[in-house]
Amino acid sequence: MPELQILRSEITEANAFVVRLVGRNRYADSRENARKLCQRMHDEGRRGLIMDYRQCALDHTLAEFGEVAKVFAENLPEGLRVAYVYAQDNFMHAALMTKQLHKAGFAARAVREFDDAVAFVSEG
Repeated sequence: MPELQILRSEITEANAFVVRLVGRNRYADSRENARKLCQRMHDEGRRGLIMDYRQCALDHTLAEFGEVAKVFAENLPEGLRVAYVYAQDNFMHAALMTKQLHKAGFAARAVREFDDAVAFVSEG
């Protein structure tokens, strides 16, 4: 699998940022990128975040991914709606992420289809 590419876009009408990960995502990079993404959400005043992992191979154990989810749960702006678009291979990671975000008070959902993610972040 190729090295990680991070593709960025936005859903203007929902004030949502979209990050699509393509390739192999390593744990150390994931933790650092999570911190940067959280800061970006604060700096840009976003209301929604879509993380699209459908073309991403995670090089993380579930425990390691739990640490990444903790970074998001502790550092995202209050009230942000988060959608995690998953592939079958990373469904458990998506479930773990959304569970941690729910515990921290965020509206979060794991979905298989990108259109469902857009609908979810647009609700708020």
